[in-house]
Amino acid sequence: MKGMPTRWAFKHGAYYYRPRETEREAFDGKAWFRLGASYGEALRAFADRMDVQASDQLSSLIDRYSIEVMPTLSYSAQCSYRQSLDRLRRVMGDNPVGVIVPRVVYRYMDEVATKKTMGVANQDLKVLNRVLDFAVRWGVIDRHPTKGEVKAYGIRDGLRKARDRYIDDWELAAWQSVATRQQRAFAAIILLTGIRKSDCLRIMENHVSDAELSVNVAKTGKSLSFVMTEALSAAVEEARSCKPRPSLYLLPNHRGRCYVNDKGLTQTWDGRWADTMKRALEDTDLEQTFTQHDLRAKVGSDAENDQRAQELLDHTSVSVTRQHYRRKRRAIRPVK
Repeated sequence: MKGMPTRWAFKHGAYYYRPRETEREAFDGKAWFRLGASYGEALRAFADRMDVQASDQLSSLIDRYSIEVMPTLSYSAQCSYRQSLDRLRRVMGDNPVGVIVPRVVYRYMDEVATKKTMGVANQDLKVLNRVLDFAVRWGVIDRHPTKGEVKAYGIRDGLRKARDRYIDDWELAAWQSVATRQQRAFAAIILLTGIRKSDCLRIMENHVSDAELSVNVAKTGKSLSFVMTEALSAAVEEARSCKPRPSLYLLPNHRGRCYVNDKGLTQTWDGRWADTMKRALEDTDLEQTFTQHDLRAKVGSDAENDQRAQELLDHTSVSVTRQHYRRKRRAIRPVK
């Protein structure tokens, strides 16, 4: 029909648009996109789709996220997120935000899983969702296009099982036989409270009172208070008695300073932990190493139930606790 916009056609009683290859994501990936039966309906549908095609590119959102949001994250999170953002910008950055639909994201994840791993693809999905969350907040898009629509890879897809190392009591005792006094005090505090490594190493003397131990959680910005039980009091006193020199910190380094540096890293402490673990493998019956994070998982595993484990580990969701921190095998009671 004469007078129609470029690349329009009328057939089978309806108006169609033949999008260029670079436009097809905005038109559901179709070579012929049905606009509507009436000319007015077709014009409105075409205008809506072209608005999507002309919307902000993902790369501009990534740039804004990098400037405004990334500085608020921890150093380790920034390092991890930066790699994902670089991949997303390189592969999908030229796409308008409006065409970041589930099938586009699935195609991207399959490509990353093939070239990297499923775990890397899952991390990229997590970061993309965060960026799109802020796109909604900033008014760039009205609704999140992939949240709840795109599923991460799971074990059934072939994803390598998450770490499930559980530390038996005898293994802990074997390691303690070669560990330093400060390392044993550190482990005792974590096994009683379930706090994270860096939060434990940041504890200061003014966080300790006769009644309670206060711990500042760097990840969430919250403060936790633990009742000063007899066992916790003994662990704190052990930490105090083995300080290499007077310090405001409960578990200081040899200079009396915090083991956690300005970037949130603990290389010196981690190096000494690795040395002790190596010695334990050589001099004791310990056959498999365990990490400081495994100590936290032991707390979750040894708790009497999921809710108690969630409380100790300060998780917002019990599903996270159950999936990653309840590692101890439990016998199932038969019917009779």
